[in-house]
Amino acid sequence: MTYVELLTEPRLDDAYYQSANASRVYGWYLGDSQNYPPDREAARASLAVAPWVQQAARINRAFQRNSYTWARDMGVRQFLDLGCGWPHHPVLYDVLERELPVVYVDHDPGVAAHLAAELDQGDATTVIRADIMPMGSFLSSAPMLGAIDLDNPVAVFLGDVLSWWPDDTVAQQAMNELRAWMPAGSILAITHLTGDFTPEAVAALVDTYAEYGLTVRPRSRQEIESLFGDFVHQGPGLCATGQWHQASPEARRPREHSAAFAAIAVKSPAQGRDA
Repeated sequence: MTYVELLTEPRLDDAYYQSANASRVYGWYLGDSQNYPPDREAARASLAVAPWVQQAARINRAFQRNSYTWARDMGVRQFLDLGCGWPHHPVLYDVLERELPVVYVDHDPGVAAHLAAELDQGDATTVIRADIMPMGSFLSSAPMLGAIDLDNPVAVFLGDVLSWWPDDTVAQQAMNELRAWMPAGSILAITHLTGDFTPEAVAALVDTYAEYGLTVRPRSRQEIESLFGDFVHQGPGLCATGQWHQASPEARRPREHSAAFAAIAVKSPAQGRDA
């Protein structure tokens, strides 16, 4: 496995553990033990105003797991997990052939450290600690140039990542750059928090997170749709996260339990690559 640091700050100092952290709160919802009192306080306060939030995290995780398999079965042979979060198994590496290139990226120093320590040390695995908001700079960095073959399709996953980017212009620009970089035939999978299903509860959730220093930006169906550009939607298209994979147990749950939209889309061969 290759580990690369493109960031040097913040490090794992005392301040890192003394305030709520979005990745660790999400991990708490999934039963992860890598959390601290501020994370648990934020998570419990969130459950008080949005009782479905823990189920939504589990549905989101199931979508990601199923999407890994879906992309593999579609014949893609290299994978990029942007904002991958804590390594909740099964991770990408668990559902793929061990020789396939997998790149995990996260800006959180704790996440990156645990990925490097816990993942199978396969030669095809790369962990990069980086800020992906300046997407063009990140994609053109040396580690990415060495990890991804741009002559072949890549599957890119953004699971509950863009919800934490409050600036709409930054999010759209980053996605424009990502889509242009992706080779024809590539797969893009996104999940994103929405207030469309339960607007009052989601507004209360946003306010609760803010009390703990966490900024989250739910977006509407139309706003999330724009993140895919002109990529061609697969399956049921943009829908509640739990309902995309119709064969999964989550598909039987009401869309309110998802609290998010999800889609998988493909860059058609006619679109080519415009980096």
